[in-house]
Amino acid sequence: MASIYRRKKGGNFYITYHVRPGQRKTVKGCKDRAATEALARKLEADAMLRREGVIDIKADQYAKAEARPLVERDAESKVIGGHLADYHAALLAKGVTRDHADLVRTRANKVLLRAKARRISDLAPSAVQGAIATVREEGLSLQTCNDTLRAIKQFSRWLWRDGRAREDVLAHLTGFNVALDRRHDRRSLTDEELARMITAAEQGAAIVRMTGPDRAILYRVAVGTGFRANELRSLTPESFDLDAAPPTVTVEAGYSKHRRKDVQPIRQDLADLLRPWLETRSRGRPVFESMPDKTAKMMRKDLAEAKTKWVMEVKSPEAQKARLDLGFLAYRDSGGRVADFHALRHTYVSRLVRSGANVKVAQTLARHSTPTLTLGRYAHVEILDQTKALAALPSIDPVPAQRETARATGTDDAAPPPDDGPKPRSALSARRCPGSPSGALTWQGGNLDNGGAKAVESLRVVATGRDLSQPNKISSHLSSMVEHRFRKAGVSGPNPEGGSSYFSDKYAQVATFTTCPY
Repeated sequence: MASIYRRKKGGNFYITYHVRPGQRKTVKGCKDRAATEALARKLEADAMLRREGVIDIKADQYAKAEARPLVERDAESKVIGGHLADYHAALLAKGVTRDHADLVRTRANKVLLRAKARRISDLAPSAVQGAIATVREEGLSLQTCNDTLRAIKQFSRWLWRDGRAREDVLAHLTGFNVALDRRHDRRSLTDEELARMITAAEQGAAIVRMTGPDRAILYRVAVGTGFRANELRSLTPESFDLDAAPPTVTVEAGYSKHRRKDVQPIRQDLADLLRPWLETRSRGRPVFESMPDKTAKMMRKDLAEAKTKWVMEVKSPEAQKARLDLGFLAYRDSGGRVADFHALRHTYVSRLVRSGANVKVAQTLARHSTPTLTLGRYAHVEILDQTKALAALPSIDPVPAQRETARATGTDDAAPPPDDGPKPRSALSARRCPGSPSGALTWQGGNLDNGGAKAVESLRVVATGRDLSQPNKISSHLSSMVEHRFRKAGVSGPNPEGGSSYFSDKYAQVATFTTCPY
C-alpha cells in the first residue's frame, strides 16, 4: 500500500510505494490529494505488472532515456550535459585520449545542432544526412565529412549498446568516396631529400624552441621507426634499449594509437648515433620535450632551407630557376602531394617496400591492422621504382625461325638438321610406317611387371628417339592421332614371364601417339 503525505503545510503531496520487495521509491505528486491518490494507484499497479513480467523493464529505460535531451549546451553552444556528455565521459573512462574524445564530441554536437535533434527519436537518418550535406556545402573535404559522419554514428551506436535506444538507426549510413576529393595526400621523401633536409636542420637555427641538432635527431628517429608525432613526444631515455640485439625503441600502450605496447627494432647505425645524444637527456623526461605542436610548419622551414642550399649549388640563373620549379625538396609537389611531418611515416613504409621486405614484415613494422593500409595508403611507388621494375623484365626479341622449328618438334634446345634430301633410315625410323614422317610408336617386349617400371622406361626411350631392339608393332592400320591405352587387358603381344598382365592397376599408364596416316 502506497503512502501519501505532505512535507510541509500547503505543499505538494508525495507518494512512497514498493517497486519490488525491499525497495521503496518516492515520487512527487501534486497539491490535489485525490489526483495524487490516483497516481499512487497507477504506480503501484505498474510496479506489480513489472514484477509479474507483464510490462517490459526495458520499455521504462527507453522512455526515461527519451525524456532526457540528447545534449545540453551553455550560451556558447558548449556541451554541458545530456546523453552526449555521458558519451564523452564513457570515452574517457574507456581510455581514449582527451583530445580524441573532445574531437568526437565536437563533431557529434555539430551534427545534432544542424539536424535539430533534441531527443533520441529525433535522430533520424535523413536529418543526419542533411546535416552532413551542410558540412560539405561549406567547402570542407569529403574526408572531413566522413569523419563527422563517423562521430555521430559512433554516438548512435553507443546509445543502442548502452540500452538507451531500441536500435542503432544510423548503422546503414555510408560515407563518401574520398578518392574523388583528395586535398591532403602525402608523399614519401627520397633518400637524397632526407639527407639534405636533415643536414639543413642540423646546421640551422632553432625553430619554435627546438634546436637544429635536436630536429635532426627527431627526423632520424621518425624515419627510422615510423612513429607518429604523439608517440615520439612520449619517448624517454628509458624507451631506448640500444644494447639489445637488435636495438629497440618502445612506445607504451597509453601513447600508442592502438593502445598496445609497441617494441620497434631499429638499425644499428641509428642506435650508435643516438647513444651519445641520449646521454645528454634527463632521465624520466621526454627526449623531445621541445617538439612543437605544429610539426608540419617546422619541417616545412627545414625543407625550404635545404632547397635554397640545393638551388644555390648551381651558378647560372637559368639553372637555379629550373631547380626552383622542380618538386625536389618542395613541401607540395606538382601533383599536389605534401611532405609534412607524417610524411616521414610514409617514407618509412615506402623504404621498407623498396628494400624488398615482404608484405607481412612491412605490415608488422608499420603496426597496421591490415596489409591493405600498408600498401594502399603508405607505400608510395615513384617513377624511378617503376623504371627499375620495368628494366628487370625480360626482353621480347623476335625468335629465330630455326628455334621455332625446334620448339615445334619438342626439342627446344636442338634444332633439326636442314632438309636437303632423303636421309638414311635409322633403326628407329625403320620400325615406323614407311613413307610417314611419324610412324607408330612401339613398346618393348619383356617382363613389364614389377610396378610397370619397364613400360615407363620403354616409353621414355621412344620419346627421346633412341634406338631400340626389335619391337612388336602395335598396329599398322590405325588412323592419325589415336590413343593407345596400356591397361590390364586389351594390349596385344606376347605375355611377359611370370604373369598374364603387362601392368598392375596401380601403375596403368595412358600415352597418346602419332601413328601412320593411312
